[in-house]
Amino acid sequence: MSVNIEMSSFFGLYTNNTLETKVEGKTVRECLHDLVTQFPKLGRLLLDKDGNLQRTYDYFINGQNVYPKKMDQPLKDGDKLNLLYVIHGG
Repeated sequence: MSVNIEMSSFFGLYTNNTLETKVEGKTVRECLHDLVTQFPKLGRLLLDKDGNLQRTYDYFINGQNVYPKKMDQPLKDGDKLNLLYVIHGG
């Protein structure tokens, strides 16, 4: 199943400036792991030791914020997954 992934410009440093690509997977977790397979430099940046998305990032499915729900959120063929870097501060 193919999912479109769009990333904020921050990730361009780790993806040779590729900010949109197709990934394969039935869940958010599978899609993010496929993304890391395509761009290995993202691995330690995105995922913790358990394979979960680091807290510094957020994701949306078809424009709906679903994080921090489980990474096993199902996706459908053609869904759009947006990956964003969250800026913290106060």
